[in-house]
Amino acid sequence: MNARFVAIAAVVFAVVAGPAGYLLGRRQVQTDPGAAVAEVPVQGQRGDAPRKSAFKNPRAALDRESDPLKRFQLVLGNLEAWVNVEPLDALEWLNRQQVSGRRNEVIRLALQQFAENDPKGAAAWAMAHLSGAELNNALIRIAEQWARTDGAAAAAWLNEQPASGQRDAAMENMMFAWATQNPAAALDFIGKSNIDDEIAATLRNAAFAGWAKSDPQNAVAASLESSRKNDDPGQFANTLANWATMDLAASSEWLLANVREGGERDLAVQELAGIYAHESPEAGLAWLEKLKAGEERENARNTLASEWAAADAASAAKWAAALTPGSLNEQSTADILHGFLAQDAKAFETWRAALPDGPLKQQAARVGEMGDEEP
Repeated sequence: MNARFVAIAAVVFAVVAGPAGYLLGRRQVQTDPGAAVAEVPVQGQRGDAPRKSAFKNPRAALDRESDPLKRFQLVLGNLEAWVNVEPLDALEWLNRQQVSGRRNEVIRLALQQFAENDPKGAAAWAMAHLSGAELNNALIRIAEQWARTDGAAAAAWLNEQPASGQRDAAMENMMFAWATQNPAAALDFIGKSNIDDEIAATLRNAAFAGWAKSDPQNAVAASLESSRKNDDPGQFANTLANWATMDLAASSEWLLANVREGGERDLAVQELAGIYAHESPEAGLAWLEKLKAGEERENARNTLASEWAAADAASAAKWAAALTPGSLNEQSTADILHGFLAQDAKAFETWRAALPDGPLKQQAARVGEMGDEEP
């Protein structure tokens, strides 16, 4: 049995007693305890041609079986071969079973396997039978998988579908995956297709972000040019942030060396400050000194402070206490104080009591009093 179906079996086995005897989680099967069904050989590689001579459709046995555990075992033992040979039949049967989280999970796995062989067919089935979050997640998975084998076909098919939140989310994720491998083709598609301006901006963000994962320097340089052309500084900031999650030092150095001023630099600095706060606040403090003195450095310091508070408010508070009064704005200071109080109220009170008289101690006292008033 394929490893992914073995994993499913392990999870579902503990919750076999679902309503109406459903295999909690996957599909519902009905079989007669005395019905003997030959186990279908499992293909070794996903690319192997299905061995139709060895396949036996399990529908009849499933409909006869009444024991939930035996139904579960029968389905899991035959699902991969069933989807390889008769995917629409398998999905139709699964879709008729009692709705449950586990049934939906089995449909997800069947769709994933179907998409490996026929992504367009899998996407069409999902559009016709799923809705809401299930459709959203299914289309995203299929689109990402499809993009790795034929991004142009995936983009063209999705773009022809009726506009919806699910369609747009799938296109965004597909574009990210496609651009990781072929950014020129992905961006060319966006530029030449009849796509709503707002959606096109989102897709460009996704494409440049995907490109940044495979070729960051060329991606950020091209994104900077595109951001200026389309008056969309947030696009460049997002592209640079994707590089920063892989190499924060290199992306920071590139920004300071190549973007001297403007909205693109302003937003990118804020993005980097947030990433430094979560990855290495100490390195972030050193980086602040490389920024332009004045508004740029002050804004970055406040962003770093607020984000640091979310990650480690106690350390951020100790740092803030050593700053010259007025170095942080009131909101960033409040973020640190509220974060510290929420994370460790006892340590917060000890730290507050030791503060020297001044604005920080006064603000900390107000925050502490507010905390005391909460039920």
